Amino acid sequence: MEAEFSKFNISDSDEYSNSEKINYGNCSYCNKSFTKELWCKECDPIRMINGWTSGNNDIDKFIKDTIYDRREYGYGFVEWIPFDKFEDIEQIGEGGFAKVYSATWVDGETRYEKQDDGNWKKEEPKPKKVALKRLNGSQNMSIEYLNELKTHWEFCKSTTFPLKLFGITKDPETKEFMMNLEYADGGSLRNVLLNYGNSLLWDVKIRILRWVISNLESLHRIGYLHKDFHSGNILICNGFSRISDFGLSGPSNKQKSDKKICGVLPYIAPEILNGEPYTLSSDIYSFGVIMAELSSGKPSFYKRKHDISLALDICNGLRPEFGKGTPEFYKKIAHKCMDANSNQRPTANELYDIVGFWFGSLLYTSDDEYQEKEKFGYKGKDIKAIFEEADKEIPNISTSYEKDPDAIYSSRVFTFNNLTTPVNSSIIAPYLGGNQDSKLIDLEISNSFLDDVNKEISSDN
Repeated sequence: MEAEFSKFNISDSDEYSNSEKINYGNCSYCNKSFTKELWCKECDPIRMINGWTSGNNDIDKFIKDTIYDRREYGYGFVEWIPFDKFEDIEQIGEGGFAKVYSATWVDGETRYEKQDDGNWKKEEPKPKKVALKRLNGSQNMSIEYLNELKTHWEFCKSTTFPLKLFGITKDPETKEFMMNLEYADGGSLRNVLLNYGNSLLWDVKIRILRWVISNLESLHRIGYLHKDFHSGNILICNGFSRISDFGLSGPSNKQKSDKKICGVLPYIAPEILNGEPYTLSSDIYSFGVIMAELSSGKPSFYKRKHDISLALDICNGLRPEFGKGTPEFYKKIAHKCMDANSNQRPTANELYDIVGFWFGSLLYTSDDEYQEKEKFGYKGKDIKAIFEEADKEIPNISTSYEKDPDAIYSSRVFTFNNLTTPVNSSIIAPYLGGNQDSKLIDLEISNSFLDDVNKEISSDN
């Protein structure tokens, strides 16, 4: 048993072995006898399941399930945290469906340290700065809010660098539940571009893009859509970009078409505006818009009202502008992501490989083997040289802008009727290539697919 639990930093001492002779009943999960009243050592090795309640049976079960899963799979778990364990609470943001606060978590994460005698000792509490996301109107915890918690947790288990979900608490005054999340010290990508857009060189932009597509690929790999993918939901934590806010997310095989559309209008795929159900490729369209935003330093369509007129223009082929000097191969991939034909968009996995090659070309500048490697019709040294040339235009890019009062970049609900069937404009047609039946990314002359860049790009993790 010690070997089984050692990787979880939890105790398997025989402190309660004498109590096993007393019949306290059986565990409802494994049906084995409790080792002490209301405690099963196998299902609850760190004694965190009982002695508390959130006041909601669904929340209680969700938290307990993460603790049970930890026993088998080895990743972290979600804690129930009394609200009085948070200090210095201050609102730092507000979206369409939630408010976000910074706070000091007095005790920090529950951790144990192995002793010389083989037992485990709980570490001293270490205060931790975290973010609290208030789930507005969650007093009764609807299925939508519970879905956000479960989706975020499944995502945390699927990727190496997620926006961590530490626990759940409840405001005793409003009775609303709050998620205890990793604090994004760098803010959102939208704010980063606003404040530093004219000083971010392309190697930094590609690094940001690489971690974004890595997160999205992980989400798609487990069969989930994001459905609200925009620069305000990309957070910078310790230098890494993280996808956040899974309030509209869900399994890709359980999507249905209805008249209710949620999100930030410039990032919503044209087929969604036209009433079709969300698909994985709908997130890819949003990724293309984010690529354009990284290029220009400004959110798309900031000069326009975000209304039915813009929705109609998007369906008719209007796409975001790119910053001056943006490499043509970069614009080509972004336009492929924003293809009006959703079946022609690349997958997250394909994009991860492509951006990974760009990233490696910029990172391994002294690696002759990598610089001579050719993928998609370009050698690594060519990619590097093109991005370095594009860097010369960065200081000339103005990130200040005055947006239209009705250009709204928080998520909201739309209902559109009688929009036209999505088409591509003649302006972007050259970027899409002549072979519209092929899904391979044929950068200029190559239709080969990037085989494996994990070895080259893993060293910066």
